[in-house]
Amino acid sequence: MAQRVTARSTTDLVLKVLREARRPLTVEEILAGVQKLAPVHSANPKNTMRKAISQMFLVQPTADGRYGYLPYLLQDNRFRHPIERGALQRDYFVLEPEIVTALWPATFEIAKRRDDSPAILLLEGRQQAEALRVYRQVEGWGMQAEPEFWTWLESLDAHTGDELIFTVVNAEERRYSVNFARKAERDEHRIAERNLMIGDQMEVLLKAAHDAVILSNLAVRLIGMGSYLDPVPPDPLATIIAHDGRFVDAGLDMVALADRWAGYPPEPVEVRGLVGATVSSAAGEEEEV
Repeated sequence: MAQRVTARSTTDLVLKVLREARRPLTVEEILAGVQKLAPVHSANPKNTMRKAISQMFLVQPTADGRYGYLPYLLQDNRFRHPIERGALQRDYFVLEPEIVTALWPATFEIAKRRDDSPAILLLEGRQQAEALRVYRQVEGWGMQAEPEFWTWLESLDAHTGDELIFTVVNAEERRYSVNFARKAERDEHRIAERNLMIGDQMEVLLKAAHDAVILSNLAVRLIGMGSYLDPVPPDPLATIIAHDGRFVDAGLDMVALADRWAGYPPEPVEVRGLVGATVSSAAGEEEEV
């Protein structure tokens, strides 16, 4: 006998339908799948589905208006990571939000859906090493890996400015290919084209938002749109934003359109400092749908 949908079970049912479908679905298709599992009793069932979808980081809209399960949307995505100064000495990589999302897709989800299990890095297809997600108060999100990873990197005589290319092999199984690329080998013209394309897409998303957007939310929307499926990955979002006059750093890991951003009203320092804690607390609860 089919169970009755409760307010707090709706998001779980939507996620189940999308995972089992293994492809992006329309709102109507999601609703039909949920109805097969349990009746939806609401005045506007489609709106109930949309509200449930909007509460999940693991469900993202695609370029054609459907919705997909993030680990499936990440398949074959490629990301560029410059090797920053000092990384080899401290055995710690600071990661941009798009790569954190790729390696640990549930990082920005509510607690019950988070998965902190290691990512398996396939190093040039020859050996593998596990990597753990780490958060540090000053640096932010980063990665620590097994000694095999650092030994491999040192064997390549890596220097600041060289890059790692992360390719998603299977995000659900947490398997990723990592390839080394020297700075001298960068195809600057092609990368500039990719950066411009990403910038154009970010501009559209920010215009629709009518406000500053958290960088991790911007990154995951771009992933849903298929922006990282090109064989040549763009530079990190933070690099693109810093060199594109259309954008401005709005603080608190947020970005906005420069010609529309007047800034938030000034607030006491102690109030601004509480914003991160407030957002984290709110993310731990789902609204009833």
